[in-house]
Amino acid sequence: MQPTTSAAIRAIWEKVHSPKGFPFPSTVAALVELGVTRYRADYTANTVTAYLDATGETDVAPLTVKHEGTAGKQWSLSGLRAAIQAAQAGVGNYHDFSTAAVEAGVAEYTCFIAGKKVVYFGVLGESHTEWFPGAKKD
Repeated sequence: MQPTTSAAIRAIWEKVHSPKGFPFPSTVAALVELGVTRYRADYTANTVTAYLDATGETDVAPLTVKHEGTAGKQWSLSGLRAAIQAAQAGVGNYHDFSTAAVEAGVAEYTCFIAGKKVVYFGVLGESHTEWFPGAKKD
């Protein structure tokens, strides 16, 4: 991966994880411009991986928003849905969202940009698919 591409991806994560935050639609648009087709946030490893499927390249960066971990967290679909709804309503920032998601038992999630959905996973394989607002579900 070109160093400039990696630096640009990491600059996006810095905006997302800043106290001011960076709205999800803006994040997705900026990543698409760089050729990112999906990304995965892992709250156990505290990493975020961006995938450029056209070239087979990845960029793995540390999550600057760290959590105490996901061990022992019980899956709560209602808690996750509340976190998603708050984020979609513009309440809080990424730190607030990720804290609520981890408390709801989310260990990781993958955002499939072209597929217009985010799939959240718990430590026991629980999952929830959240479609982008306005996306056509399959």
